[in-house]
Amino acid sequence: MSWAETEKEFAAKIMRKRRKGQDCRMEILHEIAVLELAKDNPWVIKLHEVYETATEMILVLEYAAGGEIFNQCIAEREEAFKEKDVQRLMRQILRGISFLHRHNVVHLDLKPQNILLTSDRPLGNIKIVDFGLSRIVNNNEELREIMGTPEYVAPEILSYEPISTATDMWSIGVLAYVMLTGTSPFLGDDKQHTFLNISQLNISFTEDFEGVSEPAVDFMKNLLVREPEGRATAEDCLQHPWLAEGDLPDPYSSAMCTVQDDKQILPEEEEEQKAENSPEASPAQPDTEGQTVTEELILMASYTLGQCRQTELEKQSEAITKRFKFEEPMLQEIPGDFIY
Repeated sequence: MSWAETEKEFAAKIMRKRRKGQDCRMEILHEIAVLELAKDNPWVIKLHEVYETATEMILVLEYAAGGEIFNQCIAEREEAFKEKDVQRLMRQILRGISFLHRHNVVHLDLKPQNILLTSDRPLGNIKIVDFGLSRIVNNNEELREIMGTPEYVAPEILSYEPISTATDMWSIGVLAYVMLTGTSPFLGDDKQHTFLNISQLNISFTEDFEGVSEPAVDFMKNLLVREPEGRATAEDCLQHPWLAEGDLPDPYSSAMCTVQDDKQILPEEEEEQKAENSPEASPAQPDTEGQTVTEELILMASYTLGQCRQTELEKQSEAITKRFKFEEPMLQEIPGDFIY
């Protein structure tokens, strides 16, 4: 195949269409549809191409060279995130989640492993990844599922109560706690102990909180609320004093401003300006009119998807290679019945 001579690097997510005797193709198509929906959002990983063979589907994604923010979360304190870093990154996470929630998409697996960085040194911008557990929620019907990652699941998941956008907001509260302290607030000796801590809201805002500001603590307390209706929304969080204080540029407004020659462009502003001014329609673009140069695709990382929840029999077909295009109506609810 042909690729523009841009020297860009990509990652590949390789997913088997049939795993453990179950057909997973519809789940994969759902994830593709979510990525297509968010293709112009700078805080969600970009999907470049999709290929399908008889047994696998391969998603060619934007490569986030900084890796998971998990690495900084568990680092020694001198190498870990500073509160100022968490403020900036959390603002970006909330921008991405706010976009998804406005389109009735809930991620349902927000954790440090699913938030990537464009670079680690200097600290870059975030990219939200892995929409394999994402769902569509609406006011017409209730969605109840037991799914997610134990340390980050909301109380309503454990009690099999309706899932909503507030379910993601609980996970963001846990994520903020981990980013600020390097510790997981509800983690127990085993899964059952962890679930008990979540159900009983056993959490401390004193241990490991040296140097963490009061506004940051208040931010988390507005999210780690047992009743979903009591939690702040993504838009509420963006207006919270913790994210409003300090020199935190608003990427959506700064992108509309004229940048003076002597003004330094912060990474957050630069990412938004790229999205506004130079959207990528395809990885392959001519460099000049009537002239195209090509270069091989460089894959810098690849990973595979684990267990799936589909039970429909797989329809075998010949190996094919093609690019998929999906519109918003392709998004659909796919049942699930387990926690990783």
